[in-house]
Amino acid sequence: MRQAVILLTVTFLFAGGCGPAGPPATQSEPTKKELSVEEKTQNPLRIVFYDFDQTLSVIHIFHETRGAEDVSGENDQFFVDAFGGEERIDRLKKHFERLAQAEVKCIIVSYGYTAVIKESLTRVGLIGFFKEEAIFGRDSEALTRFKGKKHKVISEEMGSESISYEEAIFADDSKKNIDECEEDGTCRILHVHERRGLTEKDLVFIENELIMQSN
Repeated sequence: MRQAVILLTVTFLFAGGCGPAGPPATQSEPTKKELSVEEKTQNPLRIVFYDFDQTLSVIHIFHETRGAEDVSGENDQFFVDAFGGEERIDRLKKHFERLAQAEVKCIIVSYGYTAVIKESLTRVGLIGFFKEEAIFGRDSEALTRFKGKKHKVISEEMGSESISYEEAIFADDSKKNIDECEEDGTCRILHVHERRGLTEKDLVFIENELIMQSN
């Protein structure tokens, strides 16, 4: 009888939440702890926001062309070099193909002119990975309205498609833009700190999210 009472008491203690405490949540996982069951089962990556100069390209095309609004007069080799050569361009194509296959949306938010970005992507065969409305240059309505605050444009785009913090990544070589995005809690971030374009390590970091969602 005494053993039955003890067993019953222990059962009530665990039911009331008095069992052994789980491991404390780390500072790096607060958002994950707050996600609902439904959110946890969604694809971990749905959208990637890229800066352009020194992120997709390896040089700062805006500066190299002295802020030109039209770069159609540049020869093809200029653009090949601007993206780091044929081998890197092929690697970028594979990167975007992998994202496209996983139905991950790609968006550019840049301080370069929209027409320059489109011309540059066209000349190296990357324009097909970006929809017409997925390129926000310095002269875009959204960046103008938000006074150049990239994280605001990103937040608006995420909101329009109900994309959560965990489902988006923003890649930029500018520490200022990265910090503003992080401080606002907009989405996950990838700082291209070498400022010479996305490296193999950076590309793999993004692509690893696709491996996660396929498991």
